[in-house]
Amino acid sequence: MLETTMYGAYLGMALILAAFALETRGKISSRAPAYLWIMAIGQILLGIRAGVTQEWPFVALSIVWAGFAFYAIFFPNSAE
Repeated sequence: MLETTMYGAYLGMALILAAFALETRGKISSRAPAYLWIMAIGQILLGIRAGVTQEWPFVALSIVWAGFAFYAIFFPNSAE
């Protein structure tokens, strides 16, 4: 049976892929708050799993990726 963090990782992966698919099809802007929230939450979920499995480079990537998304959400003018 899958660990709880693995379910979260699958959800995170699905969120990121969905956001990417929507963006590449022109359905959502990569600067839209909805897109940024989906990416941030998805990356956090993947980062949690990476931490549990001690994949430290991926943890670092998750922190930076989510950090950029949150920065763009909370400081939208400075992200342009």
